[in-house]
Amino acid sequence: MSTTPAPAYPHRWLILAALVTVLLMTPLDMSAVNVILPTLRQQFGASVGAVSWVSLAYLLVIVGLLLPVGRLGDLWGFRRLFLIGVALFTVSSALCGLSHTVPALFGEGALRLFGLPSLIAARVLQGVGACMMMALSSGIVTAVFPPGERGRAMGFLGMGIATGLVLGPTLGGLLTHWFGWPWIFYINVPIGLFGGLWVRRLLPPLAPHRPTPVDWPGALLIIATLATLMLGVTLVETAGWRSPLVLGLLAASLLVGGALVRHERRSPHPMLDFALFAHPVFAGANLAAMMNYLGQFTAIFITPFALRYGMDRDPRQIGLTMAALPVAVLVLAPISGALSDRFGTRALAALGETIVAAGLFVLALVIGRGQPVPIIAALALVGIGAGLFQSPNASAIMGSLPRTHLGIGGSVLAVVRNLGMAVGIATSSAALAIGSQWYRGAHPTAPAAQAILYAAQIGYAIGAAFALLGALTSAVREDHPSQSLS
Repeated sequence: MSTTPAPAYPHRWLILAALVTVLLMTPLDMSAVNVILPTLRQQFGASVGAVSWVSLAYLLVIVGLLLPVGRLGDLWGFRRLFLIGVALFTVSSALCGLSHTVPALFGEGALRLFGLPSLIAARVLQGVGACMMMALSSGIVTAVFPPGERGRAMGFLGMGIATGLVLGPTLGGLLTHWFGWPWIFYINVPIGLFGGLWVRRLLPPLAPHRPTPVDWPGALLIIATLATLMLGVTLVETAGWRSPLVLGLLAASLLVGGALVRHERRSPHPMLDFALFAHPVFAGANLAAMMNYLGQFTAIFITPFALRYGMDRDPRQIGLTMAALPVAVLVLAPISGALSDRFGTRALAALGETIVAAGLFVLALVIGRGQPVPIIAALALVGIGAGLFQSPNASAIMGSLPRTHLGIGGSVLAVVRNLGMAVGIATSSAALAIGSQWYRGAHPTAPAAQAILYAAQIGYAIGAAFALLGALTSAVREDHPSQSLS
């Protein structure tokens, strides 16, 4: 007779299906929005830096609130907070679409003046809702599944997120081409309503456990540090590097960042436990993860602009082209995870980052030729490298920690991942702005398309440099941790 205890939640697999249904919206939305940024720039008559905040606002909210929301789940219960997150994401998705239609009722001037700020504000609310779902989903799975099924359940959860990333570019391009970009957000409304009601019906109340105080000052300091840094970088396009506003924002970011470090070191319940970074494998693998996502999002952010303004591709073509990267990640990630169990994490992580750098370098070479196949192949190469890197690197991070620190370790990795995405977008925005301005100044009679393609090459080169730094970081760290944190 088996000694395995009977599961407490007989409908746990249906609960998982409901979770995956609503969680699918967050990666799908994130990847789809990057495809339509050139369309938004044209629609609202805005700069690349201004439009980049449609993605940055979403990511910065997630970075700042991911850890506090996880602790709020312990205080208030996972079910209640998760359902609030679903409702907020659904309502804010509708508001994102309305940011186009409502101002347009009052004329083109109102659309240009109020449309983009209202879209960014709605994206902030979307980020809060997405953060609630992302931060609590793993805890819900851990609570409702017995240990013997937990790994398989987490795998299905990860597959759902990966599926959203794969579908996002193509679906976003097709919806924009057929119906207009607001439908990227409107499609979330029926999914959110159906999935939210499904979760509400199936998921039982989960008792809070071991509540700890929420470090709200730390969360606010993180958001302020990143917001001032990203705002300063994205204003370069319109104000220039020597602008007092840009320099003041960058200086403010340094000051607030210093206050963040001091606060977290003194707080009895810090949001980010800096003691974790004393472990060389944990610190090195997280740095490599940030470099990986920074490099990836150089390609993800820049390529749609290069395709739209450098090659006159429509949203449908852009979406189909951009799908090559996440599809390659989806195929390679499980394979690299199995290989890392057999051969170790260091070599695969270093190889993956090197391939990401190579893919970005190839993109810089082929982006100006106007041929879709080499661009798709280069994006797939970036995805192959990212897929090889991610699973071994995550395994190294989690394997470097004792079991008592696995929760916070996973949360830190999620923060680093989203931070890398945000920095990649801000860096790419600045590269497009500075590169285009320099090219137009040096070649005043050259077509605008040549300027954007030249700037794209600079951005890809910067992304490749960051990816190579991540490869070096992975290559010099230990393969297996020699010590554990106490």
